[in-house]
Amino acid sequence: MRPWPATRPITRPITRPVTRPARRLLWPAVGLLIAGLSVVENLTDEFYGFPLVTTVPALVVGLLLAVCPRWPEAAAVGGALTILGNFAMDTPGPGGAQLVGMGVLVGHAVAVLPPRAGIRATLVSSAIALVSGSIFSVSPWEGVFYSVVTGAGWAVGTLVRQVQQRSGELQVLAARLAEQQEAVAAAAVTAERARIAREVHDSVAHAVSVMVLQMGGLRRLLPDHPDAQRVLLDLERLGRDSVDEMRRVVGILRDGADGVPAPQPSLSRLEPMLADLRAGGMPIELVVTGAPRELPQLVDVSAVRIVQEALSNVLRHAGAAATRIELDHATDRLTVTVTDDGVARVPAPPAPPRVGGHGQLHMRERAAVAGGRLDVGPVRGGGYRVCATFPLPRQDDGTAAAAREVSA
Repeated sequence: MRPWPATRPITRPITRPVTRPARRLLWPAVGLLIAGLSVVENLTDEFYGFPLVTTVPALVVGLLLAVCPRWPEAAAVGGALTILGNFAMDTPGPGGAQLVGMGVLVGHAVAVLPPRAGIRATLVSSAIALVSGSIFSVSPWEGVFYSVVTGAGWAVGTLVRQVQQRSGELQVLAARLAEQQEAVAAAAVTAERARIAREVHDSVAHAVSVMVLQMGGLRRLLPDHPDAQRVLLDLERLGRDSVDEMRRVVGILRDGADGVPAPQPSLSRLEPMLADLRAGGMPIELVVTGAPRELPQLVDVSAVRIVQEALSNVLRHAGAAATRIELDHATDRLTVTVTDDGVARVPAPPAPPRVGGHGQLHMRERAAVAGGRLDVGPVRGGGYRVCATFPLPRQDDGTAAAAREVSA
């Protein structure tokens, strides 16, 4: 159930999501940037004037940045080991771009790995940088400086991981709030439906009860007309049954499932309902084709309710015209057709003011819920037709044989 729409904010941040190809190219682009800066740094360093081959350790750091999403811990440790390559080429140590790349590798490992693995990658990288700088550098403080760079990478990575965790927690909280809002909205709709059902019961049940009492009084005034008394008795019984069923349904809505619900309507119990209408003077013909089978409950109930609504429309608008009900049981579908000839057998009641024509809407909803479709429209030559088609699951050979034995 969709909740009531919330108030829209006045402003919304305009964000463009990062696509998956762009995300894959992010770290290779960072590695290429670090490698390019290292080359530029080497070419513009006139004080030392080292050959271009001395940028190989920095280029290795750029390569490690390109593959760090796949192996974050190994890339962080490998970035620290490139310091040994700088000293092996008889250079004072890593350049600025290489050091930045080493810090980024450590920060990335801390951000994406579990806390223990991130701390392990940081400690190993810092130890390699500290020992290498202290042993092979001219100044022992170089090792401390290198370890400070890796420590700064750890601090930034920790901050990023905390932000990611909080973002995930906020997303979970937002999902829970949405579920709670949906549940509250569904509960509000259920309560409103129960209230409407009670109001309908209070108004309709009272009116039907008065009608039953009046028919009983009329029956006592006609002692010499047994046919009329029989019809009135049937109408009284039908009215009492309708009131009882309405009270049971409203009681279930009000008190939960404590009451005993009335049996679900079924096409197998369609004849008693038609008999009541025939007794009231409405000619109805029921035609069943195909082999009847056990129907899914949703299809069975929906089909009966559509037949009831179609017959009610015939009574209201066509004056109890002659009606033909066809039930076609196929292997993969059930087709229910209600057709009247449009010729009134009894005077039709005055047409009420049109307030929306909800009968067809309710029939369409019934058919749609069961996965079927509904076609309605006038018939050439007079009358009206309601046709509902419901899909049915196919029966295997054993089930079909059992159904044939039961029907036989």
